[in-house]
Amino acid sequence: MSERKILICSAWPYAYDMMHLGNLVGCLLSGDVFERYYRLKGCDVVHVSGSDMHGTRTEFEALRRGISPEEIAYKTHEAIVEVLKGFHIDMENYTTTATETHYEFTQNLYRQAEANGYIIPLDEKRAFCEVDEIFLADSFIEGTCPKCQFERAKGNQCDNCSSLLEPEQLIEPKCTICGQSQIVFKETRAWLLDLAKLEPKLREYVEGHPEWEGNVKHFTKQMLEDGLQPRAVTRDLKWGIPAPFEGSEGKVIYVWAEAAIGYVSATKEYFDKLGTPERFDEFWKNPDAKHVYTQGKDNIAFHTIFFPGQLLASEQGYHLPDQVSAVEYLQWIGGAKFSKTNNVGIFCDEALELMDPSYWRWYLISVRPERRDLAFSWEDLDMAVNATLNNNILNLVNRVVSLIHKKTDGKVLDVEIEADVLAQVEATAKKVDEIVEAGGLAAAIREISNLALFGNEFVQNREPWKEGNENILTSAFHVCKALSVLIQPFVPRVAEKVFRVLNLKDVTFDEITTIRGGHPLNPTEPLFEKLDIDELKARYEALKEKSTQNA
Repeated sequence: MSERKILICSAWPYAYDMMHLGNLVGCLLSGDVFERYYRLKGCDVVHVSGSDMHGTRTEFEALRRGISPEEIAYKTHEAIVEVLKGFHIDMENYTTTATETHYEFTQNLYRQAEANGYIIPLDEKRAFCEVDEIFLADSFIEGTCPKCQFERAKGNQCDNCSSLLEPEQLIEPKCTICGQSQIVFKETRAWLLDLAKLEPKLREYVEGHPEWEGNVKHFTKQMLEDGLQPRAVTRDLKWGIPAPFEGSEGKVIYVWAEAAIGYVSATKEYFDKLGTPERFDEFWKNPDAKHVYTQGKDNIAFHTIFFPGQLLASEQGYHLPDQVSAVEYLQWIGGAKFSKTNNVGIFCDEALELMDPSYWRWYLISVRPERRDLAFSWEDLDMAVNATLNNNILNLVNRVVSLIHKKTDGKVLDVEIEADVLAQVEATAKKVDEIVEAGGLAAAIREISNLALFGNEFVQNREPWKEGNENILTSAFHVCKALSVLIQPFVPRVAEKVFRVLNLKDVTFDEITTIRGGHPLNPTEPLFEKLDIDELKARYEALKEKSTQNA
């Protein structure tokens, strides 16, 4: 059994509002599926993430609600923790960026980077709103992108063309807090991470990952072709980690420049709490470990350029990201953008009120947007849950278990599995493994669904209910057993029910092709309940109406 070290790092949700379904599938849910899959294979797995507590948006939301940034951040964090429990997302350490461990680790890393010559002070002009009388974080400046002319580009990035920007590059910038265009650029001192000096090392690192593809490859390549420039890591804000540089009193580490460091500090925090701090090096200073990062495409550059740059600047020998499993955007119906303000879309706390979380898990991973932006649809939800999970997979299990109880006294006959069935099971397991190891999940679900289709056709064509055909049920059982193992990372609570019916315990990936002749089954039990899409839509509309009234 493999003892590979696998570290799963899921992007940190902001602690100023609830996540929507797109946030969930791109980061924490994907990370949970990867974690469960690698653990099924017998790997030593650690999954870390947490709530991103800092930043101007948190300060702004706190100001709007009349509470402190700390209060809103912890309140949101607690709500996110409950959502994770609801969706059966269970990781080793879901923490926050406000812990003592994270503060100390971040400050120490920047002291190391400064000592190594990768931090430079610079007097520069930063955006200042004359109406609100505050320096503005880049994300609170909006204007026209100079590259694609998108009219709602932010001061740090254009969401339309994904170009990384500086506020002064925007055409007609305005403050999104007050909505006014009274922005001036006042001089202040900032401390910058010298990405230009790090560029040769970063190029070498990126060239060592020819397997990167899609937007991960495209965005990273484009940044390097444009040439890397020093980027500020401090901001004139109050809520955040105090900058550790001489003369930086009153400034904090910019939120983008400390959140990803949380992957390292969260791992340290986890092993410190376990009383095994020495195990930290097994994951962060081990060249044979595998690091998997789950996030949306808007975070790609932070995981392939900036975060590796921070680690390299520290010169501590930290393991750099291996697999960046970034998704495109999951949008609302018709391509609309999820919005709490405009009451558009389903947010995670609402989702748990509407439907069984196992059904959400299966649907969201089924439509995980791995190649292009995708939009939520009730029709796709119906197809994923009712047609694929319930009718195709779980109904096959019920049918085969019922036939074994009826025809062979509830025991799997000790006969050989038919060659074509064994070949199909082995081929599916191999293909699913290749997909997941390469960072895919939606395609893995399609392979699992195809195995169930094969199983249903096999049972239908071979007619095991007829006298003399009982031996066929042994092969059918092994299709069901393989399905139960393969769906476990995606819908663990559903898999538990199937394991119970099939009388399987301590299931691992090896169980997929293990022969179990003479194996007794447990009595059948309901494995699913058909989802009434019309009723679900009605409950969604009622929920949104209630939200509008309470706004």
